[in-house]
Amino acid sequence: MQAPFELTEGLARLQEIIASFPAESPYWNEAENRFKFVDRLLTECLTWEKPEIETEVLDGFGGKADYILGRPPKAVLEAKKEAKHFDLPPQGKPSLVRKLKPLLQTSKNFDEAVRQVLLYCTMHGAPIAIICNGPQLAIFQAMGTGFSPLEGECFFFDGFKTYLDNFTLLWSFLSPEGIIENRAYRLSRLAQKSSHPS
Repeated sequence: MQAPFELTEGLARLQEIIASFPAESPYWNEAENRFKFVDRLLTECLTWEKPEIETEVLDGFGGKADYILGRPPKAVLEAKKEAKHFDLPPQGKPSLVRKLKPLLQTSKNFDEAVRQVLLYCTMHGAPIAIICNGPQLAIFQAMGTGFSPLEGECFFFDGFKTYLDNFTLLWSFLSPEGIIENRAYRLSRLAQKSSHPS
């Protein structure tokens, strides 16, 4: 899939979107978050085209995935209202890479969202899970061999400034090419190897 515009244009568009947010945006409900931010992030900033996105997809067991990206499904994105803040445990050195388990233990909202999106990923056969409440976004692997996804790591963008400051990574992970190639998984494997040299 050929991206219709470049990374630099995607960043400029995201800057414009974030600058236009009203002061009361923390009170957006889930539908407003999806319409005013998530839809625009995907299509206007990350080059997703609407035929490659399905929304409100039923799983046959009473669940409904907010977004399924790719055909066949490559990722499921679960949107939450911005008031559903994900509390984070403190960490020594700031990093986008976080262990999932401490986040699950610290934030009930995050724990519920993770378990919900993992179920949708399983039902639709999508290997990548994404959660977004607006200013916070997590990307992690929904499927693994020999380990539970809850034992893994995620890339966690905490705040709109983090999106802007790390847009190259956001683009690499969530653009159609990044999702298809599962670059978040590849980069997390490289990071683990470099931090644990043999």
